[in-house]
Amino acid sequence: MVFIRKLGLLLAAASILSLTTVVDAAACKYNDGLECPQETPCCSAHGHCGNSPLACGVGCDASGSFHGRCERFTIDENIYNGKPRPVPSLPKGAFKTVGLTGVAAQHIALVTPTKMLIIDKAENNPAKLPSGKAAYNVEYDLNTNKFRVLDVQTNTFCSGGGFLPNGTLISAGGAESRLSHSFTTETGFQSLRMWNPCDDESCHWIESPADRNWQMTGNRWYVSVTTMSTGELFILGGSNESLAINRYATNNPTWEIYPKGKPAVDYQPNFMQFMVDALPHNLYPNVYSLPDGNLYIFANQKSIIFNVKENKVIKQLPDIPGGPRSYPLTGSHVLLPLDPAKNYAHEILVCGGSEAMSTRAKALQTCGRINLNDADPQWEMDMMPSPRLMGDAVILADGKIMLLNGCKTGYAGFLRGNDPVFTPVIYDPAASLGQRFTEWVPSNIARMYHSVAMLLPDGSVFVTGSNQNSEVRMENVPFPTEYRVESFTPPYLTTDLARPEIVSTVPEKLAYGQKFEVTIDVKATDRYEPDMTFMLGRKGFVTHSTHMSQRMTKLVATQVKQTGTSITYTVEAPPNANLMPPGPHYFHALNNGVPTHAEHLLLN
Repeated sequence: MVFIRKLGLLLAAASILSLTTVVDAAACKYNDGLECPQETPCCSAHGHCGNSPLACGVGCDASGSFHGRCERFTIDENIYNGKPRPVPSLPKGAFKTVGLTGVAAQHIALVTPTKMLIIDKAENNPAKLPSGKAAYNVEYDLNTNKFRVLDVQTNTFCSGGGFLPNGTLISAGGAESRLSHSFTTETGFQSLRMWNPCDDESCHWIESPADRNWQMTGNRWYVSVTTMSTGELFILGGSNESLAINRYATNNPTWEIYPKGKPAVDYQPNFMQFMVDALPHNLYPNVYSLPDGNLYIFANQKSIIFNVKENKVIKQLPDIPGGPRSYPLTGSHVLLPLDPAKNYAHEILVCGGSEAMSTRAKALQTCGRINLNDADPQWEMDMMPSPRLMGDAVILADGKIMLLNGCKTGYAGFLRGNDPVFTPVIYDPAASLGQRFTEWVPSNIARMYHSVAMLLPDGSVFVTGSNQNSEVRMENVPFPTEYRVESFTPPYLTTDLARPEIVSTVPEKLAYGQKFEVTIDVKATDRYEPDMTFMLGRKGFVTHSTHMSQRMTKLVATQVKQTGTSITYTVEAPPNANLMPPGPHYFHALNNGVPTHAEHLLLN
């Protein structure tokens, strides 16, 4: 009996060992032939390891999951990279109303460290020109929260924009001419406008609608503009007229370059089949430059790698699951911060959208992330805490992504969105799948269609806009035209760690690969050992949830010396223009995630 009992135990143990071997041998599809690790234990229906309700829910493959179970894993959020985090007094941040824009904010561009251009369509805004007509462009002073009214000849409605290497802003496209007793504007469909930044309020729009050099090759309403590694602007797509959704008859499936490089009379646009294939959701396509000089282009659910010199598609990428995520089913798009330690891997994050063109349609709750450095790039799916349509994705100073603004039902367009989303969500690209989202404090202002947001040099976030109405409406509508400006203070500006300060001069102009020394006063070293990170960010041009040319990269840095709380580092600029195209950038230094005030520079 004893022998039989021992034999039974041995057989049971062998059976358990055999079972364990089978489970360990199982693989999650995109996890390098291994089962999922404990931190991201669930093998999702899409074949990625994660720790979210989406990954561990319907379709989860238990055989490829950690220990053969689709169960979530909890972590200690007070520890990061094995070290304690600085403790914020406002752990979820804070919104504060600071000013008024004077014109509805459909587009914004930070043109100097203290000046924001705010651009609207021609409509009856409260800000007035000397003639008494309503203005639709202003320059907003971030120090005083006052605005200066600007005059512009052509309609800037639904235009795009990009910066040249010298910091000049080019505004491209727009809408039809309008004439009323309140406002007047010429057609802007083909217009190009120039803004040379200044700090003394002497600058104004430069435009010449009758000059063909100041016109594009065709009408472009809802056009995307991207600064390429050459410093030229890549101008893509749009519609021939103002409409609710694009169609074959109105589609402009072409691209062109600014500056043209040849006489305007001889310049011809280039056809792109992708902009036909992506119909009808192909307006404001998302475009990012890549390390090899090619471009990544996303519209609808589709994306490609495109070679501009050859006018050729290099690679067709998989469609993102879950439905269209471009105007008017508008999602949030962002190129995640680059990291030299990861060979500058270019990863795209796309969140939200809407399931259909209906005012009752539900916004999408899923996000897709794709690593373009992979040999076979695939979308890794995740889920936000709540659905979101027409949201903005802002890269914060610490490299996290703030998703804010938007609504939960409907689609983009006048009186088409409902159920505003007041609560911003933070996405941590460095966290494990399923552990990346955190909700912060909500605003009390609905930011719906035509709202915008941008990171400022002081580390706060500029938030304004929202006009669901075809004209200015202040009463008797569900969501009145919104002119209030909010400043959002992220938690990293409220911690028990003193805010560091750049106490040396940062070069006003920086060459690729150039090394320079910078000294940081970390203020104190008693509570937290200094841990510096250096980032270089580009703000871009923002409109309709599209942050044109927004990007950020970590910089390689080496400590040189320390005297008290002042520490000197040698910092190296990005190695080439493919990683960070030339033009205006902001240099951020962070100690344990707490940022200095950023310094403006031109990278060329």
